[in-house]
Amino acid sequence: MTELQIYSLVGAGGFVAAVYGFNWWQEYRYRKQANKAFARNQPDALLNTPKNMVRKGDGQRLEPILEPSAPVEFAPQYDESRLDQAEYDVPELSDAHLQAAQHNSYGDDMPDDIPDMPPAYRSTYVPKIIEESEPQLNTAPEYIAPAAAQSAGVGHSAPHADEVDEVVLAGSLLDPALDFIAEIHAPEPISASEVPPFPANKRVQVLGLNQNKQWEILNSTTRGRFKELRVGLQMADRQGALSQESLNAFCMGVQQFGDDFDASVTFPQKSAKLSLARELDEFCASVDVLIGLNIPAGARPLPMEKVRILAEQAGLVRNHGDGTFQYRSDSGKTLFVLANQDQSPLMSTSQGLVLLFDVPRVAGGLAVFDYLADFAQSLATALHCELVDDNSKPLNAASLANIRKQLAGLYADMDDRGIAPGSVAALRLFA
Repeated sequence: MTELQIYSLVGAGGFVAAVYGFNWWQEYRYRKQANKAFARNQPDALLNTPKNMVRKGDGQRLEPILEPSAPVEFAPQYDESRLDQAEYDVPELSDAHLQAAQHNSYGDDMPDDIPDMPPAYRSTYVPKIIEESEPQLNTAPEYIAPAAAQSAGVGHSAPHADEVDEVVLAGSLLDPALDFIAEIHAPEPISASEVPPFPANKRVQVLGLNQNKQWEILNSTTRGRFKELRVGLQMADRQGALSQESLNAFCMGVQQFGDDFDASVTFPQKSAKLSLARELDEFCASVDVLIGLNIPAGARPLPMEKVRILAEQAGLVRNHGDGTFQYRSDSGKTLFVLANQDQSPLMSTSQGLVLLFDVPRVAGGLAVFDYLADFAQSLATALHCELVDDNSKPLNAASLANIRKQLAGLYADMDDRGIAPGSVAALRLFA
């Protein structure tokens, strides 16, 4: 080999090494920038959902200002479902139960001037709430197994009732209509502990296909290994639609993770998904309504001991976190809230109360609203106060019926879209 050939080989090798080093440096620099810009993951929408908020978290609500002769036009501010059927009844308290509960809770010290709720409230009507069903991800084989069942070695036997609940939850956590879903196919199994937090400013959910060919939710307690993963980024919530910058950072993080394990990564078409995200956000804005029915105190502050007894007679329970009274379903979901009108903590007296109803987050909303309206009118009567809107205009039976009509239209729009009110996906989107 001549001296020229040797120098040529050395020069070519040096050039290749320089190109490789430059590419590695560029990749490292951009990855570091992306991780710095999106270092904080979005909290899980099902575990950390804001309460009584509308779009952008500004704390304002949309009050119905209705006259019986005029149609209602909600002007929602927003800031958007799939669940197998789960049916439950709102419990009804008999007179005997109410008397026993009062005796057990308050003993002989209960004030003598607490009236019974008016006959209109102590009716036999019990709202029946049905959480609408939604199909699971079509491409998921068989059913999605809970992590506990997989770690115990459960195979393809029929799941128990508690497992079915987890299957329903897992099946609603990724949906092509709501999420940008990246698919990862690795040549060798990847441990769940090796899956990093991906850069995102919206909710991220990861599913893994375990050895039983069942999709499993990956979290901090998962111990399995997976060759196939799905990483979903939610496209809209009450903070707005997914942006181009956020999507690019997310894709870069997922691609880098795949490259680290020599895995192939496939993404949906970005421009189509961004367009869908904007359209989804616009729809959510059109149905995101928080209704407030107000009971101002008037000349004398409202005695909260009396309010407490009336609320508990109606089936509301005290939330020790924020001090409000909440009416809940059998599964523990909040259906409506009784709070101070100025959102301050409830003390011994109040200058005014408000009943809050977060429209898209409540399953069986019309039945719940009927119960809310009945309770609101009965509570105002028992306190010798008036039920009004935010402009202090009285809300009578005709006004409430008009609100109900408008709610029926909103719920119909959500059903047409395939987003069941109060479902897991609705809770995700309206969070």
